[in-house]
Amino acid sequence: MLCKCVVAWGLTVAVLGGLLGPALAEDPKTLAPTAIELKSEPCGGGWTRWDSIGDVEGVVAHRERITAMTANGNDLWVGTSYGRLLTRQGDKWTLQGRLDGIQITGIAVENAGKVWLSTSDGIRRLDREADQPWRINEFRDYYEGHPSFVSGGYIPGEDAVRLWGYVDDIYVPPGETAYSPLVISTEHGLFSWGGYGRVWHHYLPHYWGANSAWLDTRELVPHRRPTCIAEDGDGNLWIGTEWDGLVRLNAHARKYHNREPEKNKKDGTEFSFIGPKEIGCEFDRVADLAAADKGIWAVLTSREHGTALARFDGQSWGTHPVDGPARCVAEVEPGVVLIGVDGTEWGRYHGLRKVTWASKKIERPVGPEGVIHKIVRLTDGRVLAASWWSLFESDSTVKKAPAE
Repeated sequence: MLCKCVVAWGLTVAVLGGLLGPALAEDPKTLAPTAIELKSEPCGGGWTRWDSIGDVEGVVAHRERITAMTANGNDLWVGTSYGRLLTRQGDKWTLQGRLDGIQITGIAVENAGKVWLSTSDGIRRLDREADQPWRINEFRDYYEGHPSFVSGGYIPGEDAVRLWGYVDDIYVPPGETAYSPLVISTEHGLFSWGGYGRVWHHYLPHYWGANSAWLDTRELVPHRRPTCIAEDGDGNLWIGTEWDGLVRLNAHARKYHNREPEKNKKDGTEFSFIGPKEIGCEFDRVADLAAADKGIWAVLTSREHGTALARFDGQSWGTHPVDGPARCVAEVEPGVVLIGVDGTEWGRYHGLRKVTWASKKIERPVGPEGVIHKIVRLTDGRVLAASWWSLFESDSTVKKAPAE
């Protein structure tokens, strides 16, 4: 079965990555940013809370959830289940716009004029110049199969399908950005952006250098169930999965696009595949990853063995059990992390846990409540945590809750 070809001016145009561009698409819609005010209140421990984050247009939307959050320097970006995209710069909130009828699931800021969104209906890219409205570009198709020739002609594979429905997340690494954004879809797997026209695919083109064979990401993630991505400070790109452990695209091999043809052969050191044996902890799923001062943090879950916090320090792995399920992790200072806790087993004691790695000490900070599913740290040290219904902000000092 062949992917959909593009029909223009009554002619069927072959899907050529280098020729098919946004110019053939319909005129994109626009979003006009608007300054807004959101009411906040202190909630203890130095934390501030915003409730009903989506109630910004005079309509009470108490069922609107926070479904995406990311940091870009000192700027915070928030996406909701009603398609609203908000930012906070300093103490100023802006409603960047609303995408009708869809849910925002992930946000990746490439630069001031280009923001990528994963959604419940494919990918959106917002483009703007200076203070102009955002232009919305929609991406729903991807193409499988190697190119028939290097210059960019794409021949769809037999199992080519539409990138449609719920896309879980999108990521632009802060360091090496070739072929990014990378997209996580539990419907279809791990995708890269080829940069040619409007083409997404399961391949990293020319991974081993000029004119080399493409890398099929399905070889890295056979079950096609990636869960999270993070780049560490050394430039290694980590991919968490369900059932396939951790995959690391090693830093020394990620400059593949700059290699000379005579140096473009595989040498067996491009990737590391890391499972329970290497980490020393049984797990089925990597719930979240976060860059560490050195190495990487991982929240690992298992139906039979519970949850563990793992850390790779650049040389070896260490693990520590977590008494209850966890969803997310972020380093707030070297060797100290916050974990977002699911309240299913911990009841009223859900919220956050602060883990000091050197002492393996776990504390419950005052303030945030509910099931925390996302934590980010801004460049200036402020920490933000999101539950489904509330957003919490603290400075870099996270205070411990009183003894229970």
